[in-house]
Amino acid sequence: MKLDYIDLFLAHWPFSFQAAQNIVTAQSFQNATPAERGEAVGEDGKITIDWEHSCETIVAVNGKRGSYKSTWRELQRLVGTGKLRAVGVSNFNIEQLQEVLSVKGDVPVSCNQIEGHPWFPNTDLINFIKKEGILATMYSPFAPKKEPPFLLEDAEVKHLAEKNKMGIGQLLQSWAVQRGTIPLGKSQTPSRIQSNLAIRKLPQEDFEILNNMGKGEEKGRSFNPSDRWGVKLF
Repeated sequence: MKLDYIDLFLAHWPFSFQAAQNIVTAQSFQNATPAERGEAVGEDGKITIDWEHSCETIVAVNGKRGSYKSTWRELQRLVGTGKLRAVGVSNFNIEQLQEVLSVKGDVPVSCNQIEGHPWFPNTDLINFIKKEGILATMYSPFAPKKEPPFLLEDAEVKHLAEKNKMGIGQLLQSWAVQRGTIPLGKSQTPSRIQSNLAIRKLPQEDFEILNNMGKGEEKGRSFNPSDRWGVKLF
């Protein structure tokens, strides 16, 4: 990356990929192959999992043995070298967070980046994150999916946006901030980007309506690569 340091390094998943021999020259870019990313691939064509350095709950469900603790200790050490300013995680559930929190040291878990939107509010996890003083950042705040139904076309969401004279993205980002999280909304349209950033406090009754729109794990979550990687994640 040719950087002196990284402001925030996220351990992106509660499990590890097995590194290939060319890890030193690995590159990560859109549509990069596993080989280009320095990931080992098995005979079945799937990326090889490094079970030894994966979270205990992940390895147990998949009939393996391992722990993430040694990986987290190494990330803490890198903060001490100045190469990283802060470290956090992504897609870690409560039990997986408890595993890394059990590793003592002066370097805290700065944030947990997870999916969150009205159809999948992830409330229990967010409450735990807040209790532990961890920042909750939310990817997919608009619940992007390849096939309908779409959150951005939900009748109730559209009604609340019109009622409050807001864009739909603006409404969803405002809801996310109001519940104490940081939404990571995406758009390629300048005017929409500006609108999405113009958050404001929602009336409590409208805030509660959005709070109670959850569809559960199967229908609510918009991103789950478990089948693609052969690892039960959620």
